[in-house]
Amino acid sequence: MKTKVLRRYVDNIAGFPVVLNNVEFVFLRGEWVPKINYLHLDREILKQLVYYQGRLTGSHIRFIRRHFKMTLKTFAERFCVSHVAVIKWEKKQNKPTDMAWGIEKDIRMFTQSQISKKPKELAVLYSFLEVAPKQKKVEIIINAIKFAA
Repeated sequence: MKTKVLRRYVDNIAGFPVVLNNVEFVFLRGEWVPKINYLHLDREILKQLVYYQGRLTGSHIRFIRRHFKMTLKTFAERFCVSHVAVIKWEKKQNKPTDMAWGIEKDIRMFTQSQISKKPKELAVLYSFLEVAPKQKKVEIIINAIKFAA
């Protein structure tokens, strides 16, 4: 089986660009395909989003909501907003949602609590989130070596 490694590959499987470094590709049925375990990659993307240096985008919100298999209604109820607000955020796609920082902080804390039950990790994130990030858009970069399928 033919393989190759790309130092930098941009994957849009999450609904937004994720830069993957050191991705192994295999040649299958006439095309090059990344050899990645996407279940593990999704979890790493969530970890990156809770510490994301910019404001969350509509695509980030949609990814989080879908990852946890929440409907618009259940997601809205969880964060005490209307489902119309969630639709509005998600329609922003790759632009910042402009939601209130308190709600975004709650979404990030919820996400962290779902991927790790360690109180210390929640405390570290809480401290990190004390001040809203000023940057608008930042690349998510992940080393793909540990996510090979």
